[in-house]
Amino acid sequence: MNFTDRLIRDFERDADNRMASICRIMILLMAVVMLLNLLNVFKISNVLYPTILFAIVILFIPTILYNFLHIRNKIARYFVLTLVVLMSGLLYSILSYHVIIMLVFPLVVACLYCDRPSVLYTTILSVPVMIVSHLIAFQLKIIPDEPLVTLRGVLLYGIVPRVIEMLAISIICLSVTGKLQRLIRALVEKNKELYEDQQTLVSSLAELVEAQSRETGQHVKRVAAYTEILCRAKGMSDEETWKVSVASMMHDVGKIGVPQEILHKPARLTDEEFFEIKKHVDYGYKLLENSPGEIMQIAATIAQQHHERFDGKGYQHNLKAEQIDLYARCVAIADVFDALVSKRCYKSSWTPEQARTEIVSQGGQQFDPELTALFDIHFDDFLAVMERYPDVG
Repeated sequence: MNFTDRLIRDFERDADNRMASICRIMILLMAVVMLLNLLNVFKISNVLYPTILFAIVILFIPTILYNFLHIRNKIARYFVLTLVVLMSGLLYSILSYHVIIMLVFPLVVACLYCDRPSVLYTTILSVPVMIVSHLIAFQLKIIPDEPLVTLRGVLLYGIVPRVIEMLAISIICLSVTGKLQRLIRALVEKNKELYEDQQTLVSSLAELVEAQSRETGQHVKRVAAYTEILCRAKGMSDEETWKVSVASMMHDVGKIGVPQEILHKPARLTDEEFFEIKKHVDYGYKLLENSPGEIMQIAATIAQQHHERFDGKGYQHNLKAEQIDLYARCVAIADVFDALVSKRCYKSSWTPEQARTEIVSQGGQQFDPELTALFDIHFDDFLAVMERYPDVG
């Protein structure tokens, strides 16, 4: 399963949040500058106040877009970068060398996205804005020292050096961004490979369990599909749903440690035999608990808890309600439904409607009541899975 697009979206969302956070920090720093000016720690012209207030308004826009309105796309990103560039130019044109560092601030924050087009766009926009800012400062006679009091001096000793410096910083930013892009692509690819490796391992172990439990046929595939239905109905993301459905195939992996004569006994189990078969939840957990990868860790929890009851009267762990892992609660319904409608060596199969009635009646007792309601609502989807994965032979 490829969740590259989701990973990239998550990364870009985090970059948006970092941008908003940095802008809020800049707002705080500007407020400190205003306070220090009011306390006569240093003295800047009164034009400082409306300029900084305007800059504060601009710097709060990313928070409004990203955190309040949740507008996250390339148009919003370039709009924010444009505002930051124009704000930096305004500050420089009014306050000149007091805020010279602001000229490169947009380039630095553009690197947050690890996206070369963002850095290039910011560079292309920053250069003319910086030139215009110098000329405005010259016209307002804000730069009093030599040689910047003449137009020639502004061009040779103000604009030209700043353009060269900005281009140099832009080259550094592009280099760093390119390196980060390669690292991100490599991480995404490794993540994809890890998921594929875990899925292969899960499928192999599930086939081993299926071969051991001869009469279950396509049981693990159906349980995975039922679990997927419940996870989606619960509102889980595509990635989380996939992880849980794959991990659910390992719910009975601990049966590898249970004697065959108990697993396939065509009669009611004795108390001692039932106690032995209950151990499969611990066998499964111990088999998986130290396995690498998120899916295997989810599988370990499911293997351990899928026989726990919502009312606390489950197998061996005395967990109840929300103490039972949500994923295990989903698999519990999927596993029991499939067990009821499937023929076993010790029982005949129930009709789907009979199984539906039984599970719904156990909402709040054996099963999570919310998940039970979702099962009832999506019952037709369960029937479709039964048709898709019929037992063979």
